[in-house]
Parts: sequence; structure tokens; C-alpha cells
Amino acid sequence: MFMKTIFLCILAYLIGGIPSGFICVKVFHKKDIREYGSGNIGFTNVLRTVGMLTGIAVLVLDTGKAYAVAFFFPLFYDDPYLYRLIFGILVILGNIFNPFLRFKGGKGVGSGLGVALSISPFSALFSIAVFLIVVKVSRYVSLGSLSAAAIFILSCLIFYTYAGADPYSVVFAGLLFCAIVIRHLSNIKRLIRGEENKIGSRPK
Repeated sequence: MFMKTIFLCILAYLIGGIPSGFICVKVFHKKDIREYGSGNIGFTNVLRTVGMLTGIAVLVLDTGKAYAVAFFFPLFYDDPYLYRLIFGILVILGNIFNPFLRFKGGKGVGSGLGVALSISPFSALFSIAVFLIVVKVSRYVSLGSLSAAAIFILSCLIFYTYAGADPYSVVFAGLLFCAIVIRHLSNIKRLIRGEENKIGSRPK
């Protein structure tokens, strides 16, 4: 059991580290996404650099691989809720601290969404709706991500308090919010200064 857990933990981290943005841009556009825009390999920079289609593909891939890990790996255990939290955290860490790109990866939004969908799907759907509304109104992807993470915490707390959801969902929501905020500190500073890039604008 111990060796199986160690193996699955390492595998979860490595799967999270599969650099979807880097691979997609390299294969379809012959570019190194790290040399453009913010240098980030995530959905937002890909969207701004090479367009909507590739950006959405990266988001789907990052979300899908994280969902698969967080949903299927815990099925090997009697307490899947606890292990869903553990494997979920590891797959996000793999995305943020990418082992294949010198530990420089994305901001954890796509992978965070995938894990959120496996842990608390209804809360995740509420967060997606908030993200789309905020981005539509403000045209700031970073603000949409931060707002979605905040709503996810609130929704998980409500489900835990009134619907008896497992407490691990609340723990995960809190950790995810902290990770999203930390990874978006530079964006928050630019938002405050009014210098953040909007969708459709050239990166400054």
C-alpha cells in the first residue's frame, strides 16, 4: 500500500507537469511560448499570443488531466475523499512547479479547475459561471480567475454547512484560493495600477 501510494503521488505530480501550453504552441505554431508575452505556459498567455483555439485547447488539456488524476487515482483507496485532496494538490503542484521545464510552469488555474470539478462539481460550475461573467464584463482573465477561486470557497462552505459535503472540499478550496492569489500577485499589482492586460490587447 505504501509503495503504491508513493508511486501514484509521483505519477500525479508528473502528469500535472505535462506542459500542455508549451507542447501545443510548439507543435502547432513552432514557437516557444516562454519567449512571448508574460512567458507563462498557461491558458491566458497562450490565448493572447497565438489565439483562442489553441488557448482553449490548453485549458481543456490542463483541466482534463487534472480531473482524471483527482477522480480516478483515489478509487484505489477506501477513503477516496482524503486521497482526492492529496492527489489534487500534487497535480496542481506539478502544473505550477513544472518538472519538465526547470520547475517553471503555469498558474494552476486550469489544473485547479479540473481538481475542483472532481471534488465539488456544483461549486466548480458556479465558479465557471462567475469566471465567464467577470471576464465578459471586465475583460481581465486574472480578475476572473481570482473571483472564481473566491466563489469556489464560498460555495464549498455552503455545501459543507447545509448539505453535509466532505470537509476536504473546504480544505482544498482554501488551499486553491491561496495558490491562485500567490500566483497572481503580479497581476493583482497591475490591476491596482490599471496596467493589467485585457483580452484582445497586446501584452505590455
